[in-house]
Amino acid sequence: MDASVTAGAARQDYKILGLISTGHFMSHFYFLVLPPLFPFLKQEFGVSYTELGALMTAIYASSAVSQVPVGFMVDRYGARVVLTFGLVMMALGFGAMGLVGNFWFLVALGIVAATGNSVFHPADYAILNSSISADRMGRAFSIHTFAGHLGSAVAPITIVFLAAQFGWRGACIGAGAFGIAVMLALATQWNSLHDDAIPKKKKKDETAAATPDPSVRSGLALLFSPAMITFFLFFMALAMTSGGMSAFFVSSIVAVHDMALETASTALTAFLFCSALGILLGGEIADRTKRHDLVAAASFIVFAAVSVLVALVNLPAFVLFALMVVNGIGNGIIRPARDMMLRAAAPKGSTGKVFGFVSAGIAAGSAVAPIPFGYMLDIGKPEWVFYLMAIFMVIALVTVAVPKSIK
Repeated sequence: MDASVTAGAARQDYKILGLISTGHFMSHFYFLVLPPLFPFLKQEFGVSYTELGALMTAIYASSAVSQVPVGFMVDRYGARVVLTFGLVMMALGFGAMGLVGNFWFLVALGIVAATGNSVFHPADYAILNSSISADRMGRAFSIHTFAGHLGSAVAPITIVFLAAQFGWRGACIGAGAFGIAVMLALATQWNSLHDDAIPKKKKKDETAAATPDPSVRSGLALLFSPAMITFFLFFMALAMTSGGMSAFFVSSIVAVHDMALETASTALTAFLFCSALGILLGGEIADRTKRHDLVAAASFIVFAAVSVLVALVNLPAFVLFALMVVNGIGNGIIRPARDMMLRAAAPKGSTGKVFGFVSAGIAAGSAVAPIPFGYMLDIGKPEWVFYLMAIFMVIALVTVAVPKSIK
């Protein structure tokens, strides 16, 4: 292929990737707009932290339950249309929070914004799958995922800064304005974004119109096939492991080995930082191999082994840090491999619903994870936090080969 053509294709790919990754950045950013504002909201509306926690539960739940229906809409009507509407809903929802005078209006706007937020995984992956060159797909998935992590990382400090300058209402309005700006930028590049939506077919007569849409029936059959159920469990197990690591590592290792809190926190920071780097490394690996299952399996085995070792042995701090670096990189490498395996299994025209379905698995895993991990701490078995993480990784290891054998 001519070098100029190749360079042009690369520029186009990275332009599209930049736009879509910015949207994913916003998706994660918006989920953390409200938590830094809790002290302001508590004082403004006279509510408890329990009620503010319930607000976040409503937001996460609304996003989770919307993923699959949105996935069907992406495959039916096109990712570009759905993504645009979702961006507008999310931005206006969070922006309008700065104008409300009643807590229940805040809850309602949170649900609206979260429903808009649910479009990103189904729509983004449908666009990336159809717009990015196959030889750069692994890196595209990794950069897209990394952008989401970056959004989570910068949200708290950004919102606190805006609140300090303009008050909590100004922070919400500013966050909403940012979303509208990104939506307008996406609109200018509309023709660059492609997806594999099923073309709409005109109904022949009223009888045909009264018949259930066969694409919905076939779509549900696909989602509840053994292969997709296995992927759902796969994504859920990974989410439970990540949730346990992020939320309970510090408390558990302090309890098991009487480790200094500062040492434990630094080890977790090393893990999280290296996970982000591992995502980018995983994208490079994903574009250089077709055996994504082996890449993921190797990472699962290492993660499980390190988790058990940390539970059993009181390691020197420098050894613990080194193991957390290894586990973090492995945890990041899994992400692009995971997405590439799902992409290979998704039939053409089903990318939206398939990625929406497994995203619901991620949400389910994130919601369920705190219960068993917290229970182990409550009953005085903190070492089982690490054993559970190893068990969930073994479950992921068992599931990883199944989608390959079921088509």
